[in-house]
Amino acid sequence: MDFEEYKELALKRAKIAINTGVLIIVFSVVWLLQVGLFPDLFDPAPEIVAMDTTNVQEEYIPSTTIDSADVVDGIHQPTGLIVDKGVEDVMVTCGACHSLNLVTQNRATREGWKDIIVWMQETQKLWDLGPKEEVILDYLGKNYAPENEGRRPNLVVEEWYHLN
Repeated sequence: MDFEEYKELALKRAKIAINTGVLIIVFSVVWLLQVGLFPDLFDPAPEIVAMDTTNVQEEYIPSTTIDSADVVDGIHQPTGLIVDKGVEDVMVTCGACHSLNLVTQNRATREGWKDIIVWMQETQKLWDLGPKEEVILDYLGKNYAPENEGRRPNLVVEEWYHLN
């Protein structure tokens, strides 16, 4: 190897060393800024703070009211629910988690509705309804009970057509 080749090799190695040093300095500065400005950014176990319950409302109060303009033939048009005692509680409680169509499309006895509520509490994280549970069960058991329609009536044929 002659002098020019040694010189070229030394320059390549020097460039690699300088670039490595610059990268180390840049990463060090970024790390120091992160630690200084955002010390908890990569904290694996953030502190859990207890919720302040001083202003929590204890009594369950429905926040939805029925406007008489929305009621047609005893049906609340925006929700499809039958308007009766307890409908507002059903709107607020049931409508908090799912569409009220799930109420209107199903039928069950009062005991059946109770089983559905217990199932939702055990598997779907439904909260304890407290004294409102009786109001809701009374409403659902009365207005969405099974309908015993049975079989359709026989057809009465007035005139038969003969096909050829």
